[in-house]
Amino acid sequence: MTGKLKPYIAESFEASFVNNCLVLFGEAYQYIKENAGISIDWEEENISATIFDYIDKSENAIIWNINISDEHRLYYKEILTGRKPAKTAARIDFRITTNWTEQKKRLEYFVEAKNLIESDCKKAGRKTKIVAHKLHIRYVETGIDNYISGKYPQKGCLVGYVLQGEPKNIINKINAYLCNKQRTTEQLKVASSTIYNLKFCYQSAHDNGIYLKHFLLKFSA
Repeated sequence: MTGKLKPYIAESFEASFVNNCLVLFGEAYQYIKENAGISIDWEEENISATIFDYIDKSENAIIWNINISDEHRLYYKEILTGRKPAKTAARIDFRITTNWTEQKKRLEYFVEAKNLIESDCKKAGRKTKIVAHKLHIRYVETGIDNYISGKYPQKGCLVGYVLQGEPKNIINKINAYLCNKQRTTEQLKVASSTIYNLKFCYQSAHDNGIYLKHFLLKFSA
């Protein structure tokens, strides 16, 4: 039909958009790792702020017509019809968009980020240790589960900010927790990544047919 693109062209455009989103994340990670001095003392939101700032000002983002917003609220029907207060809406760390003029369509990609460590350790000025296992549980319960439950849009991924330890060992501990919860089939498995700066890439498969990508950004020495 005249004026309507073939499905494979639309799929190719969307795949290119997602790839560009991840390229921007990879570029932001590399720059911040080399320049920001991120350590165990950094809060999750501060790391996300540096990533947002880099992508928001990126020349590539401008060239590719990509926009990013942070702490994006996800409004659902009950909110939009006035039955629930807007402040109850879930928030996701990043919403990345582009306008596809040929289709008069806005494409979206979402990213949720979590701090991760391998072993219990202390922050400066804090007497008690950060418990690694609690962060692994949080990654599952407020990261993975929010995607597979539909609380977060399915077109997205999870990013782990590794502030201490090795990504492989952290993944093994997250998988151990999933096994302990009788969710063995949902374990994170190594996946290939075409993004140069995002080499720690994993994928998980879930009972409702959702496949999730996971990228671990190693800031630890």
